[in-house]
Amino acid sequence: MACPKCVAQMLPVHRFGVEIDQCTGCGGIFLDRGELEVLAQAEANFYGSGPQPAPPQQYSAQPQQYMPPQHYPQQRGGFLGGLFGGGYHGRYEHH
Repeated sequence: MACPKCVAQMLPVHRFGVEIDQCTGCGGIFLDRGELEVLAQAEANFYGSGPQPAPPQQYSAQPQQYMPPQHYPQQRGGFLGGLFGGGYHGRYEHH
């Protein structure tokens, strides 16, 4: 088989159970359909076969207990009472 780039002779090379074609002239590597996927799977198996990382350490401290919020006494004058000092008495009422 001739190299599609430089027309030199291609030689079959076996890597990880896959036969790939390598050019004797330019050194290019050419893969047939499906060979890239097989090489990628072989690489994943190679790197994935190492020791598994240790599981994360469990946090054993008890969560901090918070006091419930204290309720403030209701002031007379409604919602806007604190803004105007003496309470809100309506739109036109005066003290």
